[in-house]
Amino acid sequence: MRDMTGWGTPTGVDGVLAQRAEPGVNRWLRETLHASRLLGRDPFLVLHGGGNTSVKTEEDLWAKASGFDLGRLDLDGLVRLDRTALARMLRSGELSDLEMMAGYAAASRRPGAPAPTIESLLHHALPFRSVLHTHADAIVALTDTVHGPDLAAQVLGDDVIVVPYVMPGFELAMTASAAWQARRADRCTAIVLAHHGLFTMGDDVAEAYDRHLELVRRAEEFLGREAGWRADPFDGADGRVADVPRELRAALDAVAHTPPAVAVCADREVTDFVTRADLPVVSQRGPTTLEHVIRTKRLPLLGRDVDAYAEDYTRYFERHAHRSPGARMLDPTPRVILDPELGLVTTGPDPATAQAVLDIFRHTIRIIEAAERLGGYRTMTEAQAFDIEYWELEQRRLRPVDPSG
Repeated sequence: MRDMTGWGTPTGVDGVLAQRAEPGVNRWLRETLHASRLLGRDPFLVLHGGGNTSVKTEEDLWAKASGFDLGRLDLDGLVRLDRTALARMLRSGELSDLEMMAGYAAASRRPGAPAPTIESLLHHALPFRSVLHTHADAIVALTDTVHGPDLAAQVLGDDVIVVPYVMPGFELAMTASAAWQARRADRCTAIVLAHHGLFTMGDDVAEAYDRHLELVRRAEEFLGREAGWRADPFDGADGRVADVPRELRAALDAVAHTPPAVAVCADREVTDFVTRADLPVVSQRGPTTLEHVIRTKRLPLLGRDVDAYAEDYTRYFERHAHRSPGARMLDPTPRVILDPELGLVTTGPDPATAQAVLDIFRHTIRIIEAAERLGGYRTMTEAQAFDIEYWELEQRRLRPVDPSG
């Protein structure tokens, strides 16, 4: 069990806050930034961009901006939104993703501010001053099992609300907030989202933070006892740096839109995983949590037949293209390759992305192995993974900008 960093004393942002916000809310913003940085710097809670935080005043919601690093969050990474406008959005009953993002832009107190997290409506709907959200590995590991929701409730306690998998956005905001309202009398301060992560709430930021770490601790202790879980840093000392064989490199270059960067890891944990007898089964069930599919694709390649992987990926796209009309098929290059000789090979458009994919899959290995020891690893369906990978908001980033506006 790793040491869980304590709350400590929020420091380092007072001068900025004095220039950018009303004195009455400085404390809440300072503490939210402090909690964000503490959570965001722990890779077993937040990995390469996951998670978001918020704090409320009577009139405003200050929510983490999309695309900002939680571990280095500053005031520019908090978007100030009009809560009256957010309440109107919730009352609308139905919003598309693009309508919701337009609503966020209209609700922003500062024109031209970054887009807030897509989960801002859920943050607004939960009746607590502070809301903190991470994709904590241990929480995800509990839900990524055959008995996921029941197991999570058993381990974390009756005062935690467990919500089945729901696509992020308006539907998630409505579903999770309705689940809280159904148990309003219990004043629950935690929601677990299957295959997604943990929300904790509090009447002040430290309360939400302490609750978050307490629930992660419960999950990690259970997993350590029942499934050999470890939340200690990865040991790369016994890993080896391997050159990618020329034939594999050529196959990747031929399939990719542009020649990809590559990262390789073959330490003991990786080697043990890629040589499992049941690797063709456990590795082909999908990503551990929803956002990872955008970086890793749904499935890794086993072995080195890149052409066959690209053909399978094209069939996957064709099977589900009707779910996202007008979607453009993404690069069919495998992002994760599992090979008994090479170990774990990851690809990306640049070295930083390839390394991020490698980091994600090393965490994935631990989650899969823990879930298998608890009865079997299970995650979202193929169709659900497609819906995330070909999400309208992700596809929008790929389309050329219309100069006419």
